[in-house]
Amino acid sequence: MSADSSSPRGVALVLIVAGALVMVAATIALLMTHEPLMRFVVAAGGAVQIPGWLLHLLRSRPSVGLEIGPDNGDADEWMGERFIWEPGDRGEHGRAGR
Repeated sequence: MSADSSSPRGVALVLIVAGALVMVAATIALLMTHEPLMRFVVAAGGAVQIPGWLLHLLRSRPSVGLEIGPDNGDADEWMGERFIWEPGDRGEHGRAGR
């Protein structure tokens, strides 16, 4: 098994599972009792999941904000292949591409 896991672990997993359990329990309670307050509990369970997913995302890809580099429009990617456009390849509107 690789160190790069696609499943949440640790605190992220606890937040995600706890939020999901609260949402399911509050949804069942809402359907049974028709108490309007339960809608806020369902939303709170979803709000608990958000930091868990963000924590997981930042742990699995720590440089997610740094991957985007300067692009002068001369490079393009299509289906995993990187193309470098020459100055003569620009269309009538001055954009790279055909």
